[in-house]
Amino acid sequence: MRVLIDGLDLSGKTTLATLLTEALRAQGRSPVHHRGFLARRNPLARPLETVRAPDHPTSALLNMGYLAGCVLDRVLGAAEAWDRRGLLIQESYVDRCLAYGYANGPWPPARLALGRPGMFIGFDLAIYLSAPLHIRRERLRRRLDANSVDRLSVLSEKFHDDFMTALAMAGRRHRRVLTFDTSRTPAEQIVQEVVRCLDEAPEQRMVR
Repeated sequence: MRVLIDGLDLSGKTTLATLLTEALRAQGRSPVHHRGFLARRNPLARPLETVRAPDHPTSALLNMGYLAGCVLDRVLGAAEAWDRRGLLIQESYVDRCLAYGYANGPWPPARLALGRPGMFIGFDLAIYLSAPLHIRRERLRRRLDANSVDRLSVLSEKFHDDFMTALAMAGRRHRRVLTFDTSRTPAEQIVQEVVRCLDEAPEQRMVR
């Protein structure tokens, strides 16, 4: 089963992914908390890893490279490989790349890809996180390791709205999507809801 946690920066993606992984392990399951491309031998992984992570959403060329890499994930059968391994907790994927390409551009490859989200691997459950602009700006002030991506994510209300619009478009390929405002719903409560969803349909698989 494949679970995606994605959304705006400073919305709590890493916190939620970590807590959900711990909660599932406490149940005796064996989830894998993963970031990056899904295919182990994705040929675009190494070249893109040489670029500083904070530069990724600020470059149309890098955005196109990540979109291409995620298309290759599907071509290389990464979904099937992860289904054989068990329970995947993926922290950020092409959804975020599409949303940045749409909100920060809009760049043509991202706009075109949003019209065909089926080009990318879908997830059995996608959890999209957000928080109001003023909340994320306050979180940014408290973050000691803030980078240019974090600052870009609090650029304006328009950026926030465009980003979330793109996420909704990208989410059409997932079997089920849950959206949470982390300023209103604590991470622990979100974990409980996600675990309940997984317990209700443990054997369901996403169409390829």
